[in-house]
Amino acid sequence: MTTVSATGVSVWETFDSLRDHLFDQFQDVPYDQTSGLPVDELRQEIEQFLARQPEMPRVLQRAHMYRIVVTRGQIHVDPHDWFVDKLNHGDLMRQIRDGWYEAARDAASAGEDHWNERLEEMGAFRAYYLDLGHISPGWENMLAGGLSGLLAQARQHRQRLGTDATDEQLAFYEAIEIVYEATIALAERFAAQAEALIVQHPEHERRLRTLASLCRRVPAHAPQTLHEALQFAWLMHELIEMEGEYVRSMGHFDRTFFSYYHSDLEAGRLTREQAKELFKFLWFKYYARTRGRDNGKNFVFAGQYPDGTEVTNELTYLALEAYEEMNTPDPKLSVRFTPATEKRLYYRVADLIRRGHNSFVLMNDVPAVEALVQQGKTLPDARFYLPIGCYEPAVEGKEVGCTMNVTFNLAKGVELALHDGQDPLTGEQVGPQTGDPRQFATFEELYQAYTTQMDYMLTRTITYMREHEAMWPQVNPSPLIAGTIDDCLARGQDIGEGGAHYNATGCVGAALANACDSLVALKQAVFEEGRYSMDRILDALAGDYQGQEPMRQYLLHRAPKWGNGEPVADQMARRIADHYCDKVHTFGNGRGGPCQAALFSLTAQWTFGQATGALPDGRHAHEALSPGVGAVSGRDRDGVTALVHSVSGLDFTKTPNGAVLDVTLHPTAVRGADGLDAFVGLIKTFFAQGGYAVQFNVFDVEDLREAQRHPERYASLQIRVTGWSVHFNTLSRYEQDQFILRQTHSL
Repeated sequence: MTTVSATGVSVWETFDSLRDHLFDQFQDVPYDQTSGLPVDELRQEIEQFLARQPEMPRVLQRAHMYRIVVTRGQIHVDPHDWFVDKLNHGDLMRQIRDGWYEAARDAASAGEDHWNERLEEMGAFRAYYLDLGHISPGWENMLAGGLSGLLAQARQHRQRLGTDATDEQLAFYEAIEIVYEATIALAERFAAQAEALIVQHPEHERRLRTLASLCRRVPAHAPQTLHEALQFAWLMHELIEMEGEYVRSMGHFDRTFFSYYHSDLEAGRLTREQAKELFKFLWFKYYARTRGRDNGKNFVFAGQYPDGTEVTNELTYLALEAYEEMNTPDPKLSVRFTPATEKRLYYRVADLIRRGHNSFVLMNDVPAVEALVQQGKTLPDARFYLPIGCYEPAVEGKEVGCTMNVTFNLAKGVELALHDGQDPLTGEQVGPQTGDPRQFATFEELYQAYTTQMDYMLTRTITYMREHEAMWPQVNPSPLIAGTIDDCLARGQDIGEGGAHYNATGCVGAALANACDSLVALKQAVFEEGRYSMDRILDALAGDYQGQEPMRQYLLHRAPKWGNGEPVADQMARRIADHYCDKVHTFGNGRGGPCQAALFSLTAQWTFGQATGALPDGRHAHEALSPGVGAVSGRDRDGVTALVHSVSGLDFTKTPNGAVLDVTLHPTAVRGADGLDAFVGLIKTFFAQGGYAVQFNVFDVEDLREAQRHPERYASLQIRVTGWSVHFNTLSRYEQDQFILRQTHSL
């Protein structure tokens, strides 16, 4: 195996020396000006084409736009890099798509726009009515035969349909041919440029010849080596995102790439250390994209094959080594655990987390798989799931999940129920009139008002969302990704037309703890004890508890709080969660599939909190809401064991779109061998009791305060924000303060 170039320069063990260069690789890319058209001329060529073909089916218009960009745009091959990817596309396809979307929105649902926009401003929900940002291609489908294999399948299906094929199906198949042939042509362009650069960079001849060889193999053909498979996946990631979708899962890493890795080792083509270096060069690209400031790219490890056997293998641990040595917050790693998962993996992951490498979410396959089965997936398909985005499962190669269409503020229903459907901060009537709460004689009347408000928001918003989903075929035809999804090729239908085998829409419930604590406090203080009248409670909320501190302290500290193992609060949280999930599952989406419930908060804990008034749980107006599916920060006073007991009492088979518990631990709780044992024991206990997913921060609050005072000393300090990790210093001061307010747990 050759490890040096023709000039004697090593081509391996270069990652550390190139780290700064690689970090800036997407900044001011030196595109070869002779290799194609600049962005302005590309735009002009696309606009001229569209003007000449106004009646052409939208999917073909989009395919030709793609063809023009990838065959005519400028490119750049970096002789220091192990992968090619630089195409000067200027986000033209997204920009034109956004214009189409705005035009489609103007022509539909105009009467609902105001209500939905106002409710979003009031923090009632956040919506991506056309969710193009939580999708994954069929990684193993595309790798199995390369793009040539997918083209052959498309032609076979078109021939099978014969004269029965509709115009729409024929247009779809033609679009598949256009985009895949153009993609293969782009790879050939990269290969030619790599070879041409050898004259300028003889010291990198070995690497440049390797890149040229890669591009002549993939993506046209099925990869035969690990390097080819990784190059294939990365290039498709870049091009699918250019086409207009965000690729929110890079696949089941140790399952998909193990055979290539193992074959390379057996044949002597690659060593273990060289494979690890390839991982670093590839993964560092995701970090260079976000620069440590944004939600990362999801890779999943471990779990099970469709037949139920364990995935964990030597590639699992090699990848974890690469991640540890990179010491970056991106990419993010999802680890799937089953009852048969080996102890070694628990300890390896827990040890990384406690040492500050916290880009992990740990998922329990038992409820995750069962939840998917209850939504109609077969058991083998359910076991084939990928976490999309953060922790939202979708079946690889068979499902278009759209997992984040709408996030609902479960606490907003309390506000609306207490104000007869009016938003208290604006005075606007946005919900149904459910009655003056001062006249409610029982808690059940209040609870009925709460669920009526929530059901109304759900029904109206999901109806609006379905109208938007109907725009998908005209707004964002997606042939590049559709060809990798089962049934799209067989049916001749794009993903936006419901061509995939499974088509789901995610509806996330946030701030469960605030809703629970507020209703429990009202139940006890008003309806059971009679300590405070409803009128007095409403006055206190209107004034943000000014002059009512004794009341606020009572509501904060004397009423049961979710996350402490208290039966009253646990039962209420379960009641709210069950109602929300059951209601979501009564809806269908605009692509012939189901709406699926989730329970987590992401950054909605802050954005919703800023638009939510004072609540009966003692929370001041505009404060952050609860993170994940756990307790309000600082209110789980009985320790992490009680928190786990409360959360695992929820029925997570009703959350097929995901759920997560956020836990913050003090470093002393996980220090040493005993601390690591306790940490692993906590994870195992949570899973054994039925918990869905968990993510951790391990920090001393004093260190965070020091990082605020002396950011230059804490440049590498990582924080698990929610579904992703970032460097603490990249957070806003408000976000930093929210982490400082979090209570750490002991074990």
